[in-house]
Amino acid sequence: MQDIYLRLLEDSDVTDSYLKGFQDESVLTFLEVDGKNLTKQDVINYKNYGIETETYFMYAVCLIENDKHIGNLKIGPINSKHKTADLVTVIWDSSQWGKGLATQAIKLGNKEAFENYGIRKLTGGIAHKNIGSIKAYTKAGWVIEGQLLNHYMIDDKLQDRVVVSCFNPCYFE
Repeated sequence: MQDIYLRLLEDSDVTDSYLKGFQDESVLTFLEVDGKNLTKQDVINYKNYGIETETYFMYAVCLIENDKHIGNLKIGPINSKHKTADLVTVIWDSSQWGKGLATQAIKLGNKEAFENYGIRKLTGGIAHKNIGSIKAYTKAGWVIEGQLLNHYMIDDKLQDRVVVSCFNPCYFE
């Protein structure tokens, strides 16, 4: 059963609750964004730059039952030469955690990247203590390709980077 859908992020999605979601310490722990200083214009500019340069695309993760925007998914940066891209997802509405929604978002993101952008291989890097994200990606059909030791510094502690990937079946047998 599908509980969520993806749609391109719109300027009107960047609300006070959106910005508040990115100020939550439990959301920020494993993100590369400085949510504390994030403004509506920053998000809109970032989203638009990706579209203008066709290097990445931002999606809203929304609940089907009420259209509530609960997180984001980003496809990119896209490497057109190699047909590769990162796929990053965050459910910033913590009341929705633990429901398998990130896994659903990743599966939808896989489909979007493969069918609409011709991506051959999706990749991502996850801090090894971010067990929830590792589980979400592997449940969505991704594989662990490797581990980079002491790659991240999170809360003044070193963490390994778990490298995960998903392959477009059109390119692989």
